[in-house]
Amino acid sequence: MKQGTDRNTGRLISGIPYLWQRLSDVISTPVGSLVGRRDFGSRLFEMLDRNVDSGFYMETYIRLAEAINNKANGLDDFRLSTMRVDQPAPNHVELFISGQLLIDGQARDVELEGIAYGRY
Repeated sequence: MKQGTDRNTGRLISGIPYLWQRLSDVISTPVGSLVGRRDFGSRLFEMLDRNVDSGFYMETYIRLAEAINNKANGLDDFRLSTMRVDQPAPNHVELFISGQLLIDGQARDVELEGIAYGRY
């Protein structure tokens, strides 16, 4: 099971909270923006300022799946099943993601709510 440092407290975290933090980091980082890790991040920034319609949902899902499957992002212990996009405010979307997380060699169903993306 992967472990890391909580960005707010500095404490060691693992499991679902660490997965949520890793996904949030990947989603909010445009590919190519980190000098030392050009492959890290996602292409979700390309979705900003687009109309939220059926095409938006499909493109968002594709970009999210690409980011999860990108080895540079370190999400190889998670398999995406479904995604829901809500738009609580203009220029702001929240992702609700479900899938399976590999914990101690066993796949467990997880649901991650409210991963925010967009401008505030």
